[in-house]
Amino acid sequence: MSSVLEAVRGATRVVASALPCAEQIAQLRDPDVIALMAELGALARKVAATSSLAATDIDRRSARELGAAGLAQSNGLRNGPEFVQKLTGSSIAEARKLVHTGGLLETAESVVPVTGSEPGPRDLAALEALPGGWEAPIAVAVRNEWLSVDQSEALRSGLGSPRSAGLADDWRHAALALIDAAWASEWTAEDLGRAAGRVRASLDAKAADADASARFEARSLKRRQLRSGNWKWDLELDPETDAALWGPLSRRLSPRLGGPRFRTEEEIARAAELDQDPRTNEQLLVDEFTGIFAAGVAAEAAAGAFGKAEPHVSIVVTTDELRKAKDATPGDAAGVAWVGGGQPVSARAALRSICTGTFTPALFDESGAAIDVGRDQRLFTAKQRRAMAVRDGGCRWPGCTRPPGECEAHHDNPWGESPLNRKTETKDGILLCKFHHLTVHNHGARISRQGSVYFLHWPGRPPVPLSSKSGVMAQLDVATRQGA
Repeated sequence: MSSVLEAVRGATRVVASALPCAEQIAQLRDPDVIALMAELGALARKVAATSSLAATDIDRRSARELGAAGLAQSNGLRNGPEFVQKLTGSSIAEARKLVHTGGLLETAESVVPVTGSEPGPRDLAALEALPGGWEAPIAVAVRNEWLSVDQSEALRSGLGSPRSAGLADDWRHAALALIDAAWASEWTAEDLGRAAGRVRASLDAKAADADASARFEARSLKRRQLRSGNWKWDLELDPETDAALWGPLSRRLSPRLGGPRFRTEEEIARAAELDQDPRTNEQLLVDEFTGIFAAGVAAEAAAGAFGKAEPHVSIVVTTDELRKAKDATPGDAAGVAWVGGGQPVSARAALRSICTGTFTPALFDESGAAIDVGRDQRLFTAKQRRAMAVRDGGCRWPGCTRPPGECEAHHDNPWGESPLNRKTETKDGILLCKFHHLTVHNHGARISRQGSVYFLHWPGRPPVPLSSKSGVMAQLDVATRQGA
């Protein structure tokens, strides 16, 4: 056994015996636990540095040209990083990072050999005076612990490699300037990577244009089902498309997302409404995104965009399950419906989706006989929606300020209750935003109409009149009274 391996094993035993347990750490004073964390961080960096050198050497001994005689292939692995991953139990990305970092440390040693003494304080002038290529200052900064491994990776990947030898000096000056800025501003690896990308664009316009094209070509949307039954969407956007999408969403959720606050009375009211909203920011973003998307699909400008047949998905529900959904109080079983006949969803959600026309309803009795499959007259037409917008002025829920364009049409006579040949009339529904539409269906509430007045019936509470938010209707009401 080599002396190097013996020394490392001995150091491992010493360190392992010195490491405190959870109970000992819990008894430390605040300054001591902070100092402990700093010492452990320094130890981890030294171990990581040695691991990186070993990983780079394993990668070198596993070079492709060595074939089956290479270290990785002779142990059943394809390449050096895969072998490092197996030996360390890390991810393949972490294994590749170890290999890259080891290469940097070897570069640093070739430029400034290790003296055995501890590195001094950060010294930009010392980095500027180094011989070697443009990466030499980065390598020595990592070796001296003036940059973390993650910072160095972000800097190198952000800057990329110069396309020609003539640009090497520009890259070196850029690397030094970014290192100095990272020290002065205490940049994270992410900060440093973004800054390096911007500098790269200014150094090489041609490369920047190619990078922009590559980002655009990399756009993608992937969709997969999770074990829970939910769907996971993975969306990758180029910066321009992201700005076009994120701008409206972030404005809708300001100040919940840290945007400007309290400028006009309307914005003050909107901020108060958001502060009281029980949904998380992530849930709000989903609801805002789907609301904007649904509004675009339903807009008159989109008429014909999907061909003669509008996009729809069937939702199957039996009369018994529908009855459970309509009669259930909060906490009760609410019934089950089936999207496309396969994926189970709450029958309450089905009722709301049928209201909005998101799905084509299919109603069956308990024997499996079809009672009703998709009645177009149950959906409010574009003309009816415009009339409802004028009449309601937005979501009728008390205190809600959502405008008509962000609302859904709720049927006062729930689907499945009225005769099959009954057509939907404007008076049959009111506008509710998605959140309050869900509230009605999910919490056992209902809405009734007496003449032209609509009432919210909340379980265990007296009916609440739902006033119109429309200034036009208020003026008509005043004119009617004056005429009387």
